[in-house]
Amino acid sequence: MFLNTLRAEWTKLHTTKAFWWTSLLIVAFGLILAAFVGKNVTEIMGVKMLQAKDAVSGVQGMSIIVIAIQAIMVVTAEYRHKYQSVTFMATPNRTVVALAKLVLYGVIAAVLTFLTVLASFYLAKMLATAEESATLDVWNDPAARRIMWAYPLVAFLLTVLGQAIAFIVRQTAGAVALLLLWMTTLESLLTLVPKVGTYVGKYGPMSNMSAFITDSAIADGPWGVAGSGLYFAAWAVGFYIVGLVLLNRRDA
Repeated sequence: MFLNTLRAEWTKLHTTKAFWWTSLLIVAFGLILAAFVGKNVTEIMGVKMLQAKDAVSGVQGMSIIVIAIQAIMVVTAEYRHKYQSVTFMATPNRTVVALAKLVLYGVIAAVLTFLTVLASFYLAKMLATAEESATLDVWNDPAARRIMWAYPLVAFLLTVLGQAIAFIVRQTAGAVALLLLWMTTLESLLTLVPKVGTYVGKYGPMSNMSAFITDSAIADGPWGVAGSGLYFAAWAVGFYIVGLVLLNRRDA
């Protein structure tokens, strides 16, 4: 049943223009900023060094946002066009449908992120001078190697969280607005609130996601970088469980 559902979900996904446009944007945002970095290499201690984290700044800042949006649309497109009932008639087990959507786009998001990261490294190296390019050895640089697995992992976890919110809200604009506000603004604003702000900074899931993806532990935080990754994963899974419960209890 699961494989048949997975094939059906792939058919629905790859035949929509939005999927191809968002996939193109994921790659484009990563490469555009990588090109800029390659042409404007940062000077450190009097030496121009091409750093891995700079080369993938577009992936971190923009591409993962597009991934979160597309993850939501994988779910909400059916509610928008009102064919979710057909899907649940074909596969009465709604949990199987949800997991098929998650596995399908989660894997696509992770693979696409990995390829964009790799392409960003090499585009930045290609546009930098020979001396600058030599400062980034993609496969032997510890920071670059970490990015190659950490960024795809975050992309998958954002797919989990995005689809969870989609199942809860069941409406594209609302789910996208909620997740984007949470990712870009909400926790930053709450950190300015006296007393509460300190706890948000330490325990906010997006703050911890940022700490994990940038490999920079939260100052005075209760755990390190790895702990931040696990903490964000726990939030994503927790929301997903809530989404599955609501999916199974609500009318189609």
